[in-house]
Amino acid sequence: MKSNITREEFSKEVGRLFEEFAEEVWQAVVELESDVQRCDEWMRDKGSACLREVLGKALSQRAEVLGVLGACECGAAMEFRQRRPFRVHTVLAGRDVELSVLYGQCCECRQGNYPLLEGMKVDREGFTQALQELSLLAGVIEPYRSASEQLLRKFTGVEVSSEKIVNMVRGDGKRAEAFSKEPAERAEPETGEIDKGPLYIGIDGGMVFVDRRWQEVKLGCLYTEQGRIESKSGRGELTERQVVGVRGNPEALGEVLWPRSCAMGAEHRKVVILGDGAPWIWNLAEELFVDRVEILDWYHADENISRLARVVFGEGTDEAAQWRQSQLDRLAEDAVDEVTEGLRFLKKRHRSKRKAVNTLSGYLEKNKHRMKYRTFRENGYFIGSGAVESAVSHVMQQRMKRTGMRWRANGADSMLALRCVYRSTGAWDSFWNYRKQAV
Repeated sequence: MKSNITREEFSKEVGRLFEEFAEEVWQAVVELESDVQRCDEWMRDKGSACLREVLGKALSQRAEVLGVLGACECGAAMEFRQRRPFRVHTVLAGRDVELSVLYGQCCECRQGNYPLLEGMKVDREGFTQALQELSLLAGVIEPYRSASEQLLRKFTGVEVSSEKIVNMVRGDGKRAEAFSKEPAERAEPETGEIDKGPLYIGIDGGMVFVDRRWQEVKLGCLYTEQGRIESKSGRGELTERQVVGVRGNPEALGEVLWPRSCAMGAEHRKVVILGDGAPWIWNLAEELFVDRVEILDWYHADENISRLARVVFGEGTDEAAQWRQSQLDRLAEDAVDEVTEGLRFLKKRHRSKRKAVNTLSGYLEKNKHRMKYRTFRENGYFIGSGAVESAVSHVMQQRMKRTGMRWRANGADSMLALRCVYRSTGAWDSFWNYRKQAV
């Protein structure tokens, strides 16, 4: 293609390419010169090759239109030096697009630039923004090798090495960490009315193998009544949620939890904290939220009751099941004191199990004001933390705790930040816009 052409000349040349492509399609598909069972795959590959050639011609002409004239950052004028061939990597099957770009250089400081490439924001290896996002997302969803060989190569026909994906995760993971600490803009309702329903924040932790030892990741899952539905089984399922997480201390979690809670209206809502009883959860809640309700989630209350039932009465016995159900019935009616009183009697009967009984007794005593389940239900509050339990699974276990996985600190933190963005409703697009402004 000439260095400068008219629109009519461009259209004529593109038309010729598609006429040639139409002839290939006729011969390959209609006259059955290829395997018709895989004609769609053939069409993807051949069609993309044609589109890549057209895109290369269009981008080459775009480079001519942009030119290199203008001022350098130092204030001196930019001067044209030469046209250079360049290969851009795209999301089109086959990936590579050949084009010609103009290179300019400052007449004073000798700084060079490629206006077209800077405008496209390709990276150093020539990956377009679209391919950068696709490659990063593949690495966030799947382990690096399967992201490269399955998600990208098989599904899209694009070759991206696992090493490239690793490097992208490390770089963009840092941006995701910064993004999570940014004050998020709160979306105003279309009606203009402010929803004052409670904001639920489930807080929990999970273990990941980092730097040759198991380390705790702390997670927060934020949602509202509007983002939760009842499934056919009666369990609550979230349709909208925000997830934040850190590998660090509670204060580090607070740094990412606070801006997300503000974006969801924590300043004008009652904040309901659901947790498993770990003291750091309640200490963090006290530090961040004044108008709050603290609830020891029902699942963990049941879990602790059930554990003692197995220890005292035996695994799977009728006596264990009956005792467990009796205690849960009492908890459901705000009768925590009746449960603890019964534990005193149980300790006398089973002296060899006193340590286990004392453990549960202390647990209930510390959290009894968080276990008024009938009162909570009467006030319309959810009492289960399945949302954050699910978040731990979705964010960590599905990607970071697969068989044999071992992490370095930087890689783990980067992946955690990106997984939190990925599992938060609508957050990926917001992050990518933030990321495009940062590069």
